[in-house]
Amino acid sequence: MHHLRTRPAPIAVPAALGVAAALLLTACSSPDADPSGAPGSASSAPAEPHGYVEGASEASEPQLRLLLADDEGSVAVHDLLAGETASLDDVPAPAHAATDGRFLATSDGERTTIVDGGSWTVDHGDHTHYYDATARVVGGLDHGGPVELASSESTTTLAWPESARAVALDRAALGQGEVRETATVAGAGVLLPLGTLLVAGDVDEDRVTVLDAEGEPTGVDAACTDPAGGIVTRVGAVVGCADGAVLVTEGPDGGDPVVETVAVPAADADLPRATDFANRTGRPTVAALAGDSGYWLLDTRERTWQHVPTDRPLVHAVAVDDADAHVVALDTDGRVRVWSDGDSAPVTTEPLAAAGRATLQLDAQRAYLSDPEGSVVHEIDFADGARVARSIEVPVRPDVLAEVGR
Repeated sequence: MHHLRTRPAPIAVPAALGVAAALLLTACSSPDADPSGAPGSASSAPAEPHGYVEGASEASEPQLRLLLADDEGSVAVHDLLAGETASLDDVPAPAHAATDGRFLATSDGERTTIVDGGSWTVDHGDHTHYYDATARVVGGLDHGGPVELASSESTTTLAWPESARAVALDRAALGQGEVRETATVAGAGVLLPLGTLLVAGDVDEDRVTVLDAEGEPTGVDAACTDPAGGIVTRVGAVVGCADGAVLVTEGPDGGDPVVETVAVPAADADLPRATDFANRTGRPTVAALAGDSGYWLLDTRERTWQHVPTDRPLVHAVAVDDADAHVVALDTDGRVRVWSDGDSAPVTTEPLAAAGRATLQLDAQRAYLSDPEGSVVHEIDFADGARVARSIEVPVRPDVLAEVGR
């Protein structure tokens, strides 16, 4: 789950987020054609090309953009490829924010507003689609407070943990500019999409419950003390629990979903728990803070936890989950730290921003760190000794930062 921290703590995405799985808005296959070729049959109508999405064009590479908002509600989008910035409509002054790699949700105490970044990536495993559309403010929901956001191909979920309320939205409609609720889930501190299903962390019942698309229980659930925090990985949906996590995966051959408990090792049971999961979008391994002691790595493919101690407290950690097993973090001094191949000593930048206000985002090749006080976003090549590749001046103070198109 890619949620951004609440002010005055750093607004940072775990990115969760998480996040998230592939964001396809339409099926990849064309409708079946009538072999007869009769007039009026499917074969006589123009076939939509593979991967077609209404209102978007397909590109040959990721269309990476930065969504920016200041704490008064001014919003802009910066195209990282073209180097151009455009203003969008204002939103209510954001105190909280979250992103899924395409959409940005900002909220105050009463309302949540959704911004479409207009670029996204769909990973089908054997091939990938990159989409480019118009960035815009879509609309809002009459609920506020800290918010979490996640998406599957068909569904976008928003959860407000403080009030234990969550909703599911039709993602295709959202991409066309319409906020259409498909389910409302009470008592859910966490709500994640898993294909057409929903995975809820029920704070009243201390359980993880699998729901259908309309929010009705499927009968599949598992115990989870104090559910908090979640993320969708390539493997499944993860909900944080007091003693580890619950992992929900889609059932084989269309069967019932599978629910598994992944407990932290007994030797680490007294360490601070993981709640703010973050990874490079869709990857199996996720990172989370372990209080001031370091960070956790949860490998959802291997169903294992690892605690990595650090000599400085961190305010955010993200698992890149690439060939060199990079983990990128921001420490309390505003330095970006990068671990690779399990090395205990990271490479470190100089202090780049006030940690309490900075946001850290990353894709497969770069990390982006906002510096609201300097009105810049630092682009960092984490695989090249944490080198600061450039500092991008932006016209909107980046109190909120979300990288989209990943």
